[in-house]
Amino acid sequence: MTLVLAELSLLDMHLDPARSLLQEAGALFETLQDWQGQADVQWLKHYEAADRGDGDALREALRSAILLAERACDDQRLLLLKMTLARSELFRDQAQANASWDHCLPRTTQGLRPACAAALADFRGLQCGLSADFAPAAQWLIEAFRLSMESGQLRRAMSVASNLGYTYTSMSDYPRAVEWLQQGLGLARQARWPGALSLALAQTGDAMRRIGQLSAARDLLLECQSLLIEHPHNRSALLALKYLAEVELDLEQNDRALENFTRLAECALCVDSKDLHTDAALGRARALLRAGRLDEARAAGLHAREVAQQQRERSTLVDVLWTLAKIDQAVGSSASELLTWTDAALSQAEALSGYRPPPALLEMAAALHAQTGDFSQAYVLSQRASELRQQVFTEESGKQAALLHVQHQVEKARAEQEHLRQLAQSEAERAAALQSLHSVLLRLGDCGKEITSQLSTERVLQLLQGHVRDLLQAEQLTVYLLDECGEQLCCAFGQSDVGDTPGPIAVADVEHECARVLSGRAVLLMGEGTQTEPGRGQCMVAPLQLADRELGVMRVVGTTPGCFGEHEQLIFRNLCAYTAVALDNARAYEQLGELQRQVAAQEKMASIGQLAAGVAHEINNPIGFVNSNLGSLARDVRDLLDLLQLYRQAGPLVEGGAGARAQALAQSMDLDYLSEDMPRMIAESIEGLQRVKRIVQDLKNFSRVDAAEWVYADLNECVESTLNMLTHEIKFKAVVHKGLARLPPVYCLAAQINQVLMNLLVNASQAIESAGQISIRSWQESDWACIAIRDNGCGMSEQVMARIFEPFFTTKPVGKGTGLGLSLSYSIVKKHRGRLEVESTPGQGSCFTLRLPLSGLEEAQQSS
Repeated sequence: MTLVLAELSLLDMHLDPARSLLQEAGALFETLQDWQGQADVQWLKHYEAADRGDGDALREALRSAILLAERACDDQRLLLLKMTLARSELFRDQAQANASWDHCLPRTTQGLRPACAAALADFRGLQCGLSADFAPAAQWLIEAFRLSMESGQLRRAMSVASNLGYTYTSMSDYPRAVEWLQQGLGLARQARWPGALSLALAQTGDAMRRIGQLSAARDLLLECQSLLIEHPHNRSALLALKYLAEVELDLEQNDRALENFTRLAECALCVDSKDLHTDAALGRARALLRAGRLDEARAAGLHAREVAQQQRERSTLVDVLWTLAKIDQAVGSSASELLTWTDAALSQAEALSGYRPPPALLEMAAALHAQTGDFSQAYVLSQRASELRQQVFTEESGKQAALLHVQHQVEKARAEQEHLRQLAQSEAERAAALQSLHSVLLRLGDCGKEITSQLSTERVLQLLQGHVRDLLQAEQLTVYLLDECGEQLCCAFGQSDVGDTPGPIAVADVEHECARVLSGRAVLLMGEGTQTEPGRGQCMVAPLQLADRELGVMRVVGTTPGCFGEHEQLIFRNLCAYTAVALDNARAYEQLGELQRQVAAQEKMASIGQLAAGVAHEINNPIGFVNSNLGSLARDVRDLLDLLQLYRQAGPLVEGGAGARAQALAQSMDLDYLSEDMPRMIAESIEGLQRVKRIVQDLKNFSRVDAAEWVYADLNECVESTLNMLTHEIKFKAVVHKGLARLPPVYCLAAQINQVLMNLLVNASQAIESAGQISIRSWQESDWACIAIRDNGCGMSEQVMARIFEPFFTTKPVGKGTGLGLSLSYSIVKKHRGRLEVESTPGQGSCFTLRLPLSGLEEAQQSS
């Protein structure tokens, strides 16, 4: 736990508490003779030394950790420590590090554990990057980032992402550089570790400087320095100092730049960092050149060349040689003398994989070749410089095009130069517009994926509101959906222009913008605000349609008049398309859920039916013997009462006290009343038992365990059974009138016919509010058995009647119906080769007529 607390303190840059905890943990592990634990203590000590900028202590801690890992015979830990030491020595002395470690470490990550594989890829990437082999460096570092994330090494992942940004910056691939730097910066800000965050800030600041965003670069670098103000020798602090000096050079603040480069040189010597020492010498040379101190500038440049050659920092050497050429040019050296420097710089650049020489260097060399009379080479270099500039314009996609200037050959006329400059600027603006459009399309794609992945209408509309605000800067969104009848648009989301919930809009109301859009199937753009408040922002309305189906209308209101141009209309149309698909998916999913619930309910009803049939069978047995016993009891009681009456008529048979007690008992029992009441109670019990027997029989008939078998059934009996089952449902709302004529048996699935009758009777009951009338009539009509169920409820319009047998169509409130009852009933009747007819008048009620064939169905079933 002490070691964990020490690591947490290191991540938060609380170095003194971390040192104390590491000493405590080291003493404990030493007492326990735990070599692995001691190695881990030294591993964390190297991080502490790195954060303090103490290179000697860093390497000493790693060497100690290596010895302890060897003592523990821990090969994986040993390899990880060796690669970490090799990585640190790259920054101190690249040439010596390559000589010492290159042949000792694996060439591939294959077979290594993720932590070791990430460390190896990190080392190889930095090794290639510091040697200016940028293409393989990028490949190694991308692999290191992937392995670091997979193995949970967040600190290494942040460092690798920042170094990837630096690598792509060195290759002038600024879009990728910014992408990686933003990824590293995002991880660092999320973790809130000052050490990791400072490196990301420094590298991002350098990338922003290179694309001309000097103000943003300065802010990031100053933020980095503020995080490390107590640790000025930390490498990230030194990188921030270097990049800040570069920013000051770009801003022509030469004195401040020279001061910072001088400080960087002093600090680089303190921490023994030769790569930063080279950068400091080169920076001083450039700053002194700007200040006109040419002798000092030349001395600093020659020193930078010497260190870069020793370290084999080939990309830095290109800049050093170019700077020396500029210094000698300012001194007044001849063109042939200057070509010595430029040709050497270009030779170095050609040897670097993935490196593109600066176009300005090519143009300088071209001008010098022209001055010496070598016009052929001058033309080649000028042509190459022009191609590189155009390539940079295309790749940066407008991000840095406005900040780069096309430099041309000095022999060309001023007018031609201006023409080419204007042409480049025009292309840059076009590229920026295309980049902006591309960015919007990518965001629209992400928006579409997010919206269409939702399966809830409410969630779809909530996400849509956020995207509308983000992409269109609209202050109001309203979505209307068509009702089931297709006659009205009902508000599903949003408010009206006056802040309340909008009422329904008739589709036939051509005066309303939403109705016009639905019929016209086009985006309606209202340029002078909304209908109700002309002073408000511009309004756009468009239909929500899917293939040939209209789902509704979407309406947005902007913040100002005239705020929606072609760009916004394109976004709006795409949002409408995504929303239509998402809403249709959500509706289908909701319908599927309803169907699944209906199927589950049907299965439950089937189970309950089987249970009811079993219970009915079990109840029938006790009902039988109770009924038999009550009959016998009634007969015996009647005989006893007759006998008792005869005794009373014969007069007292017993004299004395017994007779008196018998008379007293007869009076207290009220024998006359009992003689009348006991037969009546027994008769009522027998009548109640018969009613129970009828209910049980109806339950048994309705639930029919042989539901899957075709049998001959009495439809009138089906009606009676169904009515008995629905007595509680109907008796409080309507009076039932029956007119059942005698019918021949019908060949059918009796349980399914019961289901049809139940659906029709339940619908009739629900159509009546109170005190209604339901009439049920049966009759034979030729070869048909007919049953009509009529109610005096609310009735239906012709439009509703045309759709009542469609699955999921319902006019009932949410939770009152699934829209499947009549659809299933229609399917059952069709399976019986029957007909289900409907007549209805709004306000007067409805009549459903069921017709089933009396012949032919049995033969058809047997033949199939």
